[in-house]
Amino acid sequence: METPDTRLIYSGTVQGLFLIALHGRLSGSARESLRSAGLALEEDLLPAYPFASWLRWQDIVLRDVWPELEREEAQRRLGHTALDGLLSTMLGRVMATAARALGPRLALGQLDRGFRTSNNFQASRVTERAPTACELWINDIGGRPHYYIGILEAALKVMGARESRVSVLQQEPPACRFLVEWKG
Repeated sequence: METPDTRLIYSGTVQGLFLIALHGRLSGSARESLRSAGLALEEDLLPAYPFASWLRWQDIVLRDVWPELEREEAQRRLGHTALDGLLSTMLGRVMATAARALGPRLALGQLDRGFRTSNNFQASRVTERAPTACELWINDIGGRPHYYIGILEAALKVMGARESRVSVLQQEPPACRFLVEWKG
């Protein structure tokens, strides 16, 4: 017997991406595809959605908003867009203020808390490698490292990092280890 997937994305994350960051950017056919895939944007959001649905919805957005880009670059841009949307919510604004005050080194250590406000399954661990570099492990990225590179790039900018760079050190499905570097 197969164990059911209990991974959930909370409505605030869905709201940030689909109702705020992508507002007015999706075609009618994309909106209909989202509806068919379980996300009716004109209706009230549910408290949470299955992670598998979230991944399907991302695929619809990638094809609609960035059809000319390679998939990895489109996923990276979606990560930027998702963080922009999250930061437009009340909780996101509070998180951004705290991240700016802490700076990159300390704020990266708080990512685990941020994941817990977005979903019920992700965890992260930060290992400092140098004053302006760390290794970040995320337990489940849904096979989309470039989406998380985009999120981390956008987050580092909010944290006040200059000349940041994020790269994949090792994928250990479903987990991934990233190298995060910046200038002081």
